[in-house]
Amino acid sequence: MSLSDPLARLEAALAESLRPHLATGSRVWLAYSGGVDSELLALCLARWGKRHPSHSLHLIHVHHGLSQFADQWAEHCIARATALALPLEVVRVTLQQGPRTSVEASARQARYQAFAERLAPGDCLLTAHHLDDQAESMLLALKRGSGPRGLSAMAPAQPFGGGTLLRPWLTIRRREIEAVAQAEALLHIEDDSNTDTRFDRNFLRHQVLPLLNARWPGFSQTAARSAALCAEQQQLCDELAQADLAQYQQPDGALSVTGLNQLSQARRNNLIRFWLRGQGAQMPSQAQMVAMAPLWQAREDAQPQLDWGGHSLRRFRNALYLVAPQPVLPLTEEPIAPPQGASLANGQVWHFEIREQGLRLRLPEPGQKVTVRYGLPGNLRLKPQGRSGSRPLKKLWQEQGVPPWKRGHVAMLCYDEEVVAALGYWLESAALCESGPGWVPRMEHQ
Repeated sequence: MSLSDPLARLEAALAESLRPHLATGSRVWLAYSGGVDSELLALCLARWGKRHPSHSLHLIHVHHGLSQFADQWAEHCIARATALALPLEVVRVTLQQGPRTSVEASARQARYQAFAERLAPGDCLLTAHHLDDQAESMLLALKRGSGPRGLSAMAPAQPFGGGTLLRPWLTIRRREIEAVAQAEALLHIEDDSNTDTRFDRNFLRHQVLPLLNARWPGFSQTAARSAALCAEQQQLCDELAQADLAQYQQPDGALSVTGLNQLSQARRNNLIRFWLRGQGAQMPSQAQMVAMAPLWQAREDAQPQLDWGGHSLRRFRNALYLVAPQPVLPLTEEPIAPPQGASLANGQVWHFEIREQGLRLRLPEPGQKVTVRYGLPGNLRLKPQGRSGSRPLKKLWQEQGVPPWKRGHVAMLCYDEEVVAALGYWLESAALCESGPGWVPRMEHQ
């Protein structure tokens, strides 16, 4: 079939998208709404699958339950999947809804979570996004005040879940897809919400982009080209940030404040955004970036912090730390039963090896309670092994370089009321074993 045939062009774009990303035996998933775009992509995928029988193909339809027609749409998808001889999974999801929650965003998050849960390493997920979707995405990013990363809109291929997300039709206009679907007499779903211009994307689709394309024919193509240029610029920014991160990140993952102060404001912001993104943090707004300045401008003994999106940025000595939400710890002692592995409330897992030699804790006396405690008072005097005298716990944390927000989450191992170890930091001198078997605490690294 000649590529002058519109269907052949769509099939060629699909094959070209899949080719670099498929390993032997890997699976191909299609995000299948039953709308005209995914309906036509399902047809092309079925035809591709007949030429590539070594790959298993799967359709996945997410049932949001938002429309009164949702059950009918699922039934349509089941019927069409049967006609195409493609296996289909219908996934029902429950959306988070509230006065300040976007239905669009909640539905999208639920969809992509369902997709990610099913992708194994090496699998590919196809979506039927096209060039007009790309233009809409760029305009939405512009409305949000996004930088190059947001203005890059959607990538043709990107890592996703355990595999790769592919958008083979990003260079193809919606009208071309609809014309091919009509020529093939494809039955498809018409989602009633797609005409509701209360939703931002629909407003752009029905009221804004038609005007722009009428005034400037080809506007969607040029917007997509701008998105590609923004993606190129973002790649350069990421490469620069990667080099800066290698130079200024400490072994514990924190950023050197001295290093940050050596960079220009633009380069420093670029590094911080890259570092935050690598740790899965919510990207800060421009106002929040400005509010971060005291974190690297403050004196070394200051401890400023900025909270947002469930995370905190904190300064400790000469470093900038990202602090994730901390687990809730028991207010009283937490019983454990060494030498079996102990899963603690602070998220750590500890094992206690019995040794006859070397630095080790004496075993508890019969009847002694073995517990861990958290948040012990800073004036409690302790004497780690190797020290000539005791010191207040607060001073010991300072000597060990433990940031204040971590101190209350260190598990303090106790025999009855006696502290015998700060797990992960030291053993108490008075609790060391002089002869015979003793315990050596070992943390399980996950």
